[in-house]
Amino acid sequence: MSFARRAHGLMYVLLLAAPLAVSAAQPTPAPPVACADSGAAFRRIVSEFQGRQQNAAISVGVSAGGRRVFREASGFANLEQRIAVQPDMAFSIASIAKAFTGVALLKLAETGRIDLDREVQHYVPAFPRHPSGRPVTLRLLAHHLAALRHWGAERDSALYARRFADINDILPLFRDDPWLPDVAPLGKPAYSSYGYNLLGMAMQSATGTPFPQLLRDLVLVPLNLSSVQFDAPGVGGALRPARYSWYDLSDFHDLTDAPQRVPDWDYSHNMAGGGLIANVDDLLVFGRAMRAPGLLNSTSIERLWTRPIVQGVQATMSFGWYPRATPARLSISGSNAGVQAGLTVWKEADVVVAVLANSWGRGSRSGEFMDDGPDGLVGRLAAVCGAR
Repeated sequence: MSFARRAHGLMYVLLLAAPLAVSAAQPTPAPPVACADSGAAFRRIVSEFQGRQQNAAISVGVSAGGRRVFREASGFANLEQRIAVQPDMAFSIASIAKAFTGVALLKLAETGRIDLDREVQHYVPAFPRHPSGRPVTLRLLAHHLAALRHWGAERDSALYARRFADINDILPLFRDDPWLPDVAPLGKPAYSSYGYNLLGMAMQSATGTPFPQLLRDLVLVPLNLSSVQFDAPGVGGALRPARYSWYDLSDFHDLTDAPQRVPDWDYSHNMAGGGLIANVDDLLVFGRAMRAPGLLNSTSIERLWTRPIVQGVQATMSFGWYPRATPARLSISGSNAGVQAGLTVWKEADVVVAVLANSWGRGSRSGEFMDDGPDGLVGRLAAVCGAR
């Protein structure tokens, strides 16, 4: 079995966010109880969690009411060199990158530079049509309703050693592969990082601008997200956190004595689906920008917060985010070997939580790190500020 297939069981994608009250006539949420002075409570939660998972390093950020109320990092960015982690260090954010791609897609749709309901072949002619003849549109790709497969045996050491300079170079990895059986377009959701890379190709084609520059122009520069960069071996230099795993990378049995160092792999084959690094400060800013018109217009904001139903099929993802209810929120998170990342924004409480780790910690298969429920790390941190 390939590394990708075994690792897929360890990948969790959970993250939440929600809009903000914008009218003076509307009641505003009560201020979070003692949230700004709750550093000790936040630290107790992180310390208890780290006592179990023993991640090499963890970085945590919390904002409430538009203010950052907690930011702290603990552990080592590099165990071998004993380099302490710093709060402003940028970690891999894995599939949180899909939210950046989805937001950039909405920005293009707002100005008419791309049509969400055009078939992807209009923008990427080299991609084949579905054998059933059903159209595969950009909207279906953004909602994981297009029947594209996820990673397979191709994600091996040779792929991790290869540099993809142009997002179009990713296409041969999956272009000629069979479509997923019993998941014809509009059949049911099927998670696919290749689907989001195909979106990136369409965006590049529609604008004539390389995808990395497009993301900078549409999202990173307007929000001043200076830590967000495309991941590549050596990016960040000595300040780049190394990655570790308490699971053996060959067969994924638990390690008992010490974590294993993860090679400095190249993730450019997942440019639009998981190829970014960021620090917690910039994730907090990005998450809060999803709550109300500003970076996005009101139509796009509504699209983000609405769990989409397309021709009778309900999707789980909407433009890179998972909209959820009770309480209203968006979610996205991610995991690669040696990476755990989560971002959550609660609507009524106006709370944002970002968590990053440079490890697959002990017991991290549980997804507790990115879980926003009452027993998860994200959920427990948010509860300090009244988000439940």
